[in-house]
Amino acid sequence: MFRFFENLLQPTVPPPEAPPPKGVAAFYWHHVRQIKGLLIALFVVGSVTAVLDAAIPVFIGRVVSILTALKPEIGLVDAWPQLVGMAAVLLVFKPGLEAIQDMLTNQAINPGFSNMVRWQNHWHVVRQSWSFFQNDFAGRIANRVMQTGPSLRESVVSGINAIWYILVYGSIALGLLAARDARLAIPVTLWFLTYAATLWFFVPRVRLRSKANSEARSTLTGRVVDSYTNILTVKLFADPKDEDLFVRESIDTHTDTFRAQLRFITGFGLTLAMLNAAMIARRDTPE
Repeated sequence: MFRFFENLLQPTVPPPEAPPPKGVAAFYWHHVRQIKGLLIALFVVGSVTAVLDAAIPVFIGRVVSILTALKPEIGLVDAWPQLVGMAAVLLVFKPGLEAIQDMLTNQAINPGFSNMVRWQNHWHVVRQSWSFFQNDFAGRIANRVMQTGPSLRESVVSGINAIWYILVYGSIALGLLAARDARLAIPVTLWFLTYAATLWFFVPRVRLRSKANSEARSTLTGRVVDSYTNILTVKLFADPKDEDLFVRESIDTHTDTFRAQLRFITGFGLTLAMLNAAMIARRDTPE
């Protein structure tokens, strides 16, 4: 089972001859289109999982209704097909879908896609001119090659597994509540609007700080690797204090940019926690 999913994506196949285009959207599509079959499968499985999760409260309500209306002389004769069907969905079908989703994510996409991007980036970078490498730190270039794959993969997978799940689950919940009583849909609608406003505020700011942190991390890696690569020159001619200061400045800069990035991530988490708490409090408040 594991081997089947792991063989769905081979990261070191010959890459496209054309280098990745400029622009964020074009760069994403250049890589994503190569695994669109896996992403479509993940999209479909995630959508069905969200539908089943949204159906759980409906199942609970149906069970309560069946038990309430149950006649002692009849027992479960008339109700057992529905109960068995709901049990099969919750105990067999849903865990099976979640297993497929985890296999697609963890066995196929996470390792394969990350290293596919790394391999293709390396393939194009190593074919650059000699002056390209002379004008930058080797460690800085290597760090860019190594970190692009996981960053691209994480954003794509999170968008499907998390954001799309919330949209499907929330839309179904909103429809069920509105069908029961339009007033019940108001808190969910407000939650959606507030969540969208939260994303609108935090995501662009986190992106800018992530870019600054990536630049600082690449510079730090470049300086450290440069020191090790030229260790003979460092040992013979360099002042240890100057070398320490050279790396220390990069570490301090990276620390500052990392803290700035994490401030917004922490702020986003706290805002979402308060939003969810307000939703729960509103639901538990007696009319």
